[in-house]
Amino acid sequence: MEKEKNYEFRSMLTGFGVLFLYLIGSSYSYDVISLFGINYNDLSFVARQVYLVSYEILLTLIIVYIYRKDFIPNLKDFLKNNVTYFKKYIKYWFLMLGLMIISNLIVTMFTTTEISQNQETIVSLLGQAPIYTFIITVFTAPILEELVFRLSFRKMFLKTDLLFIFFSGLFFGGMHVINSFSNITDLLFIIPYSIPGFIFAYIYTKSKNICVPMSLHFIHNGIMMSLQILLMLLAQ
Repeated sequence: MEKEKNYEFRSMLTGFGVLFLYLIGSSYSYDVISLFGINYNDLSFVARQVYLVSYEILLTLIIVYIYRKDFIPNLKDFLKNNVTYFKKYIKYWFLMLGLMIISNLIVTMFTTTEISQNQETIVSLLGQAPIYTFIITVFTAPILEELVFRLSFRKMFLKTDLLFIFFSGLFFGGMHVINSFSNITDLLFIIPYSIPGFIFAYIYTKSKNICVPMSLHFIHNGIMMSLQILLMLLAQ
């Protein structure tokens, strides 16, 4: 009993620690380079993008290392059984997509914009720095966000699936909106942004393999980003 309590405490502590690392690391990404006597604003446009991609990859690798005992066995299992996982859980991606579309349509009835400020920022960045935006959104974000918002929250709520799913999804949605909203009604976009979080958390609860929601996150971001690029090309 004592060993179980110690395990739960260490697990919760690790989850909180990684979440804190992610929040601090993401908030001060522009300032870290100053530790080496370099001013981010003095860098060229290309140098800024290279630095930000490198920083994001480094942060991801650090968190992967922290969670290596969970991630590596999950990865091996996923590589062996990915087809089975795909067949079983791809339906939840379609459900997620449908719920996102419906909730987004409802939310836009109460807001002054058709898309969230976060989405506008991504579209703007895609136009200015397409390679950087594509790499961050399609490749590093699914790994980093699933480790932080799913694996970390799972460790915080080991015994309670419902609380895990709720807080994992809500925090995931909030992080995509709170840092970029321009007025109070924009906070309503937390609803469509939280839906993927809820679905991915549910998938993780059922599959017990972090690579399963991670792979669907890859697919989702890849398709959404590819469609956005296509729309931009057609608009030219």
